[in-house]
Amino acid sequence: MAETKKILIVEDEVALLDSYAELVESAGYVPMKASDGYQALDVLSNNLDQIDLVLLDLMMPGVDGLEVLKTVKNNEEKYGKMPIVILTNMTSESVVKEAFNMGATSYLVKTDLDYEGLVKELNKFFG
Repeated sequence: MAETKKILIVEDEVALLDSYAELVESAGYVPMKASDGYQALDVLSNNLDQIDLVLLDLMMPGVDGLEVLKTVKNNEEKYGKMPIVILTNMTSESVVKEAFNMGATSYLVKTDLDYEGLVKELNKFFG
């Protein structure tokens, strides 16, 4: 059997974080959770080579998602290279463009996505 992929979910709304974690688990992946940007960077640096993909919210207190994205992509020797999928409700074209310019792999809008759609997106990376 293929190695189980680990997905770090970074989301400051606890209910959403838990439901995404359940979804990821039901799709056969191992969820890891972080409820803000500081925690995300901490989890990433303490689990190098174990995280296969990051699902990253943008709007968070403290260190926001774009800051996490920039930090990880500018320090790949520290954090490693993994796909970072933005999962947010921010639809501003400038934010989308900025995220891709910083190295986001994909950009998903929460309100446009049902659970099956999210699983389908995740499967694209590991299919």
